[in-house]
Amino acid sequence: MAKCPACDQDVRAPFFLNVDGWRHLPCPHCKARLEMKPARSFALAPLMALLFVLARHGRVLEVMALVYMLATIVLLLLESARPKVQPRKKPLPEPTIRLNIHHPSD
Repeated sequence: MAKCPACDQDVRAPFFLNVDGWRHLPCPHCKARLEMKPARSFALAPLMALLFVLARHGRVLEVMALVYMLATIVLLLLESARPKVQPRKKPLPEPTIRLNIHHPSD
């Protein structure tokens, strides 16, 4: 469960890979449109690549790279288990084609 930043109520969040579920996520209490905040664990990934390059120079650096990789993956899984939400900043896209289905055709 995530907390709505507008009304501070619990919001049932979809699975973090469910893009369509996140695209249409309203708060059931205040009807605010919400979106997932980006995970902060992805900022740790560039250092992981550097550590694996340095790991070729010794067993200690190899173990450090492995522990760092596992810690990054665990942090990413923890962040995805309880995602943070924020109000949607950009409006929903307008459809380019409008269908006139309210009036019967002649």
